[in-house]
Amino acid sequence: MYYRQTQLKTLFRLTSLLLIWLLAACSSVSDPLLAGVKQVDEKPKSYQPQSSEGSLHFHVERLARQLFDTANGFDVSRPMVVGTFLPAERYDNKNNAALVPYGIQIQESFATFATQAGLKVIEFKTLPAVKITNNADIMMSRDVNDLDSRVSADYMLTGSYTQQQNSLVVNVRLIRVFDKTIVAAATDYLPLNSMWSHNKVQIKDSRLYRGEY
Repeated sequence: MYYRQTQLKTLFRLTSLLLIWLLAACSSVSDPLLAGVKQVDEKPKSYQPQSSEGSLHFHVERLARQLFDTANGFDVSRPMVVGTFLPAERYDNKNNAALVPYGIQIQESFATFATQAGLKVIEFKTLPAVKITNNADIMMSRDVNDLDSRVSADYMLTGSYTQQQNSLVVNVRLIRVFDKTIVAAATDYLPLNSMWSHNKVQIKDSRLYRGEY
């Protein structure tokens, strides 16, 4: 009888030690798992665009930072639209076919940066329905007859450029619609070779000339 009691006590002690060891092991295993869950729940880091120096997108990024850093009385929660950049002396693209890609790409880059900054950008070129063709599914258009004429926005981001021999002086404005007040502005130079792979680019008589490679 005494021998059996001794065996039971020994077995009880071994069982207790085994439970303590299992609890410790579970605790050491659960810590990394919990750490992983915390990492998933953490707020994602803000996106930092990796622009290469010399590209048009890089120069527009500098303009965007200058513009938003100097905004005065700008309600970032209100909707805004981004327009095409046009020649300052005409405000249209007539006789400036060579520079049209610049004005459009500046517009697209500003729409990208404004969205990445958390602003509410309205894409007014969006079609009311998807237009399906034989080789494309079209969701945006520049044909005013295809678009909704009712666009609600509190701010307009637009701008102009002035031609120089090897660069454009780009002016951007953030305008409050209801009183046409400029709440932010920025100006910078944009090299003409920012859209080409070489630096021999010049403007002459509203035409774009690219030199030899």
